[in-house]
Order: sequence, then structure tokens, then C-alpha cells
Amino acid sequence: MTGASRLCGAAVLAIACSGPQLGGWPREGPQTADAVLARALARPTPNTLQGTARLDAFIDGERRSGTLLIALAAPHSLQVQVLSPTLDLLALVATDGKRFTSFQRGGRQCQTGVACAASLGRLLPIPLPPEQLVGAWLGRPPLFDGTRTLHWDAERSLYRIDIEHAARLQQVFVRPDTFAFAGSVLLRDGARVASLAYEGEKAGVPARLRWQAPGDKVDVTVELRDVEAGVAIEPGRFQIACPTGMAVIELPCDASETVDGAPPGLRAAPVRLQ
Repeated sequence: MTGASRLCGAAVLAIACSGPQLGGWPREGPQTADAVLARALARPTPNTLQGTARLDAFIDGERRSGTLLIALAAPHSLQVQVLSPTLDLLALVATDGKRFTSFQRGGRQCQTGVACAASLGRLLPIPLPPEQLVGAWLGRPPLFDGTRTLHWDAERSLYRIDIEHAARLQQVFVRPDTFAFAGSVLLRDGARVASLAYEGEKAGVPARLRWQAPGDKVDVTVELRDVEAGVAIEPGRFQIACPTGMAVIELPCDASETVDGAPPGLRAAPVRLQ
């Protein structure tokens, strides 16, 4: 049994299995992988998003959930606050794409340093560097380099673009009617490293994002609640100083980290949510 067929047998995501190739893709549409990706990337996407969201995460079999107050600005700026049931601040992470700040209410330390997958993953266990993380929230999964081939998922009526490079295979799924990204699956040596799936739409971006990393026993869902898109956000919202009285801890980080092979951010201890 191949790695791809084992992936399908796991049935971990609605999009994670390519299914049998029972027919070709729509002949009136694009006929190459590059053409499909070009249509998907050309789709209008808001450059900002702010509002509230619900996070549900299963990490090592333990469920964690909470309300998020989010602010995103393309290409790489982000602020996420974790709120209590009474909407008090529990924890915060912010980055302007270069530096990051993260702290918890009542904590003694404030962490700062170069923004990368591991540093941002301490609060949100989605180990992507700033530009990829913001893009993923806005509906654009990271796209890796490699040889691209176009396939048709006849069972689910989705384009599937395979991007292969050495032992790594990325499968990217695109809807044929809107050319919105439906998700992405990353495999290495036939084993699934991570997957990203989108559902619905709200304010021009996916209403629901689901991230899974089976090797690290992580399953994270973020569902948008009350949000607005395309409204300018002050840059200072992403440049947060450490609170007075907290010890400032500079965290080393490799700014080139991406979710390939062993996701680094998932090894950092995440904030305990409600």
C-alpha cells in the first residue's frame, strides 16, 4: 500500500484523499497546474481581517478551547489575544513580521525576539512563519517549490495540484467554481506531516480553518465569529511592548523555519486555554 493510499484510508480530512481518478477536470477551465494556481492566487482577498473567532484544539488528547480576538494585515502582521469567558485577556501574541511579543496575564515573563514558526506557535499551535500564517488565515495555504502536476478529484469535484520535490509531496486542492483554495496536505516519505482545510466563507475569507499535524497529535480548528475585512489597521497594533514588571526573555529563532519535516512550533509549550 502506498503512502497516498494510507492517507486516504485514515480519512482524516474531507479533502485529504484524492479518490479514484474517474474522469478529467472541467474542459472549459484551466488545463495546467500553473493555470489553476494562477486563477486561485488571482482571486480577490482582503488584506486585513479583525474581529472574534473561536478556537478548539486537541493537543496530545487534551481539549483546549477559547475565544480569540484577532487582527491580521497582509503580508505578515498579526495580533491574537486569547480571552476568558468574561472576555478578559488571558494571553497575547503579536508580530509585525520581523519581531514578536508574547505574554500571559499574571505571568512573570514576556517573550520577544525574531518572528518565526516556533515563536508564534507558542500561542497558536500552527507552526508557520508570519507571512505563511497570515496567508493561511486569509485563505491562501503555503505553496512549496517543486514539480507541479494537475489532477482531478472526481469524488469531491476538486482540482488537485501535486507539488513534488525529493521526498516531499504537497497536495493543494482548489474549487473549480470559485477557484478558492479548499486546503492542502503535506506528506514526506509518504507520511502525512500536516494538513490545512477550509470550510465556508465569511467577509471574503474562509469561515473555518482546520490544521492537523498527526505526528504531534495536534488538531486545531479556528472558526470566525464577528469579523470585518478590508478595514485599515494601525501598525502599532502589531508592535506591542512587554508589560512593565515582566522579565523580558529574548527567544532565539531561525527565521527560515517552515512546516516541512518536523514542525518546530508544535514542540513549544502552548498556552493553556479554557
